[in-house]
Amino acid sequence: MNVLIALPAYNEEAGIANVLESIIRFRNYSRYSIEVLLVNDGSTDQTSQVVRNFTRKYADIKMIEHNGNKGLGEALKTILRYTIEHMENEDILVTMDADNTHSPLLIESMIGSLISHDLDMVVASRFTDGGCELGLKAIRKLYSRGAMCFFKLFFPIKNLNDYSSGFRAYRVGIIRQAQERWIELITTNGFDCMAEIAARFSRMGIKAGEVPLILNYGLKEGASKMKVAKTVKGYFSLLAKVR
Repeated sequence: MNVLIALPAYNEEAGIANVLESIIRFRNYSRYSIEVLLVNDGSTDQTSQVVRNFTRKYADIKMIEHNGNKGLGEALKTILRYTIEHMENEDILVTMDADNTHSPLLIESMIGSLISHDLDMVVASRFTDGGCELGLKAIRKLYSRGAMCFFKLFFPIKNLNDYSSGFRAYRVGIIRQAQERWIELITTNGFDCMAEIAARFSRMGIKAGEVPLILNYGLKEGASKMKVAKTVKGYFSLLAKVR
């Protein structure tokens, strides 16, 4: 079984070296065969050069570059296309953020849960026992919990609370099934694209689980790129998009 760890990145020069070094340390003791893919979504800083230094040194780290900033949704589409083209159904895709807020040390427990409980997806969740958010403004916490209630009401998936977390482990087979069911699994370019994937999965009756994530925004390198109002509007648009 092979594992692909994939990261969408836009202007992450401040922290991407730390993230990749953490992944390399995890890979060195992991029992799994691990490949790393970074999708550079038209960064205008030194992200590309920093990552290229890693690709020259490590054959199992690859980078795909977009010509211009196309948005998180397009970066994830590139990741999913690569996954389907290069991996088998029993393999595992792990997606994580490139801003140093997701610890690769969680990946072992995510994959372990996926396998031991025969699940399709495991999410590193702020909203399960043991998970939390640190360093986040009260209004953003309110938005996060409102989104959780919204998705649990309209797109319920048993054992899933954190629909917007980008830190996930998927069986490749479930991604292939979803791509075959919908012409486009992702139709948005914003941060709501993670929730869109989960919303579509809810219509497939997938088996999901969570591991606790302590999301410390104090570790975040660089400014947040999330536009809250646009993301919330995108959530509501899923009611019409996902049938």
